Amino acid sequence: MKRTKHLAIISTLFVLIFALAACSSGNGNSQPSPSPAASNESTEPATAETEQPSEEPAPVEEEKYDLGGREILFSAWWDGTPNADTPEGERALERQKEVEAKYNVKIKYVNQDYHQTAEKLSSTVMAGKPFADVVLVPDYLIAGLLQGGYFTALDDFMDVRTESKMPDEVIDAGSYQTSKAYGFNKSLALFDNTGMYYNKRIFEEAGVPTPAEAQDQGTWNWDTFIDYAKKLTVDTNGDGKPDQWGIAAAPNVLGLSLIYSNDTMAFDEKTKKFLLDSPNAIEGLDMMSKLYNEYKVVKRNEGNDWEDPAKYFKEGQAAMYPGGIWEAGSRLQNQMKDEYVFVHFPQGPKAKGFKVGMSQFHMNFIPKGVENPKAVYKIWEDLQDWNIEQSDREWAETYFLNEESINNALATLSIMEFGRYNAYNFEENYNPLANDIAAGKITAATGVAQIMPVLQAKVDKFGQDSK
Repeated sequence: MKRTKHLAIISTLFVLIFALAACSSGNGNSQPSPSPAASNESTEPATAETEQPSEEPAPVEEEKYDLGGREILFSAWWDGTPNADTPEGERALERQKEVEAKYNVKIKYVNQDYHQTAEKLSSTVMAGKPFADVVLVPDYLIAGLLQGGYFTALDDFMDVRTESKMPDEVIDAGSYQTSKAYGFNKSLALFDNTGMYYNKRIFEEAGVPTPAEAQDQGTWNWDTFIDYAKKLTVDTNGDGKPDQWGIAAAPNVLGLSLIYSNDTMAFDEKTKKFLLDSPNAIEGLDMMSKLYNEYKVVKRNEGNDWEDPAKYFKEGQAAMYPGGIWEAGSRLQNQMKDEYVFVHFPQGPKAKGFKVGMSQFHMNFIPKGVENPKAVYKIWEDLQDWNIEQSDREWAETYFLNEESINNALATLSIMEFGRYNAYNFEENYNPLANDIAAGKITAATGVAQIMPVLQAKVDKFGQDSK
């Protein structure tokens, strides 16, 4: 992964210098070759007076900006103001102070409602006064805003590949099937990766080996997952109904986790094709149906697929919970009495290893109408901590309670495959299908066959509209 471009540029310059030197020296030393006439007359080495000085490239001078005390606003769906209570926050405040002095600006942060971001951005851009200079946009809102022309293309004011510090995969992700890059971020987000949480107390009291132990032993697969879920779905009060379940999950989340773990994706980012009808994906959705209807190890939700599964897990009603890394911070930490541990989602029968599918990527954008967008981008870039490995570890250490969870969370970056589908309103068709499969109303193959033409038509239309 290309973290920065500086070393590559410097290396390229040295290669050019040595290549020029080699071309100017026929005998391999550092002295210039004599003229044809001189070569017949003398083999004496050239004197200092006749040596030609080597030309070194002039250093690239960094552009300087003085924005006259201008206020630069950064928007997200939280207050992004750095907090000095952590080492990371202290460093962020120090960087902010340096950036404010370097560009003669004052940096402030806007806490904008997640779902209202599109309305706020579009209305203020149309009025000629963007509400912020840099806006973090939720993934599902990006496509519509981009097609509406509300973003400034980074290519309009710089050569993104050479002038930015962004990795190529981030630059590519920010183009959204267009010829220009619009979105920016310093890396693919650790907290958007997914895996499996489990309640350590429930496993210990039942005398069942933990998923972490199975993962270490190389046996953390679907068969072990099913075995654990069966053993931990129990009727503890004797009323004939389970009051502790092996799994708490939303059908759409569980289905996608099974698809990814079976070595496929819901959507292929490169080919722009949905893959739900692939044999591996159908096998994953069939397994979801079995977990609900044959093995009966998943606690069914009571009307809220977003809130109910996390609630059941926090209350100790379920032993395992597939979820995002971000949930450790906002949903679990200090909200449950039992210790939670994070592991990979169990490996499917078609997979050779663990796999995570990243289906969304929230990105920053500079709205149309923002003055001096290049300076604004450079301000954002200078504010970032480009020691990404360290910042990811610090984030994980803040929200996970044990070393195995921290290491498993960080390891998701090496097993993650990128495949976004929110631009195509995927969940409008997939979520009802997942619910029907979980309810036993339809088979995976039949349901997928019904929605595939609709899904692919959305992708094709988006591609045409983006040209």
